[in-house]
Amino acid sequence: MSINLQLQLSIAPLSCFEAQRCLTQLAREGIVTLWQDQRPLSNDTCLLNLSAECASSESPEWLSERLAAAVWKETGRFVRLSCLVDTEAAEHLFTFEEPDYQRLMPAFRLRMPPLRR
Repeated sequence: MSINLQLQLSIAPLSCFEAQRCLTQLAREGIVTLWQDQRPLSNDTCLLNLSAECASSESPEWLSERLAAAVWKETGRFVRLSCLVDTEAAEHLFTFEEPDYQRLMPAFRLRMPPLRR
């Protein structure tokens, strides 16, 4: 049985182009964006904040891991993701750093990007 979940996501650092691509990818994952804000961090990067909702039967942890994998697939690199999932029972906060992505990547069949020379 699906329940409605409220989400607050923060993703950085992203280029403005990557931010738009992440929003498109999240929509493909069933995330309905209610509000979004892109704050400049420097000339070429921004912080993407969004408030969203989705219907899901997944646990908050699995949902946040799936969203982290979707962001990785879209950007192809590590970005910091904070995900607050609000259920009727409680709020769950998950933060994904580089070690978290390394742990998740095999489960979602993701690979490290090739080293650039």
